[in-house]
Amino acid sequence: MMMNSYLESQKEILESKGFVLIPGRKYYNLLLHFGASIEDLEKLESGFIHERLARDREAVMSFRQLAFHRLLLDKEDVSFGYPCCSYPSLCSSSVHSDSSTISSNGTDSAKAEDEEYIIDRQEQVPTKISCAHREAVSQIGKEEICDDSRASISFKRSGNREYSLPPVEYIESTVPEAMAKIHDYFQPSLHHYQSNLNQASKTTIDDQTLIRINKDYDMAEPTPEGIHQDGTEISSVTLINRKNVLKEIGGESRIWKIEQPTGNYDSDEFGVLRNHSKDLVLNGFSWDNCLFNKALETPWETIFFNDRKVKHEVRNFFRDEDEGLCYRDVIVNFVRKPLSDGSDTKLVDGNRIESIL
Repeated sequence: MMMNSYLESQKEILESKGFVLIPGRKYYNLLLHFGASIEDLEKLESGFIHERLARDREAVMSFRQLAFHRLLLDKEDVSFGYPCCSYPSLCSSSVHSDSSTISSNGTDSAKAEDEEYIIDRQEQVPTKISCAHREAVSQIGKEEICDDSRASISFKRSGNREYSLPPVEYIESTVPEAMAKIHDYFQPSLHHYQSNLNQASKTTIDDQTLIRINKDYDMAEPTPEGIHQDGTEISSVTLINRKNVLKEIGGESRIWKIEQPTGNYDSDEFGVLRNHSKDLVLNGFSWDNCLFNKALETPWETIFFNDRKVKHEVRNFFRDEDEGLCYRDVIVNFVRKPLSDGSDTKLVDGNRIESIL
């Protein structure tokens, strides 16, 4: 199947079901198609990047290494030749559109005149990819993610939070731009309304979140808050690597209907609650609300989901062997419009900070 036809079919599934799973090898080939190099992909898979991530700023989450790389997808008209980024590797965007076809060797048979821009298949408006060069900010509403009431680890998750930048080896690699191009393709022409976001903005933020969960102790898990939303339009989870992780059980990515209650629940296996809490029943918890239940085990295996249509979580994972390191490396993409209060910022001309609106 030609690459653009494959992308179209996967976007249709995402829009109709609210989520879509892309096999690891297919996603790997998509990244290559959009400009990622084999060398950079192999470096990520080796753990070289993730092992250099800073520890989470929340002390109780120190088992998590975490960094955000923020890219901006601008739809406004731009003059040709405008430098999209001070990093050379992020300044040579390819083009995709409905009219182009992909030949058997993976190259476009129909090219746009200027290859520094991606052409949006719906609006036919150039998308300029640039780096914000600023720390990322998240602002998740209290109704979308729990704090203490149903979380196995307590800290303030809602409201504004800031995050560390990733290692320069990731920023300067060919992977971020290739990943941004795929997510640009999957984002809708009109985002859902969120009261804290500027829906009319011509800029979309793609926060590429590199995460390593170190299994230092039993409570170390990917989403101790349980079922939640991200305050985004489109999110994705890409498995990069797993080391010394038990395969038979644990680490399942679960997608839930939007009506499933937000928060954690006590269960050792799918379909069974360890503690048949009356509160869970009263609040509408139902196993029938689960739309997807699968552990990502193959490098580059990726689940995309529309954060406005579904909720999600990742279950706790376990050691395979008692000794040695045990961790799970992923890249999570958060695609959304800018915050209306101006908390999202970017660096302009290397020295001027401006709000992203």
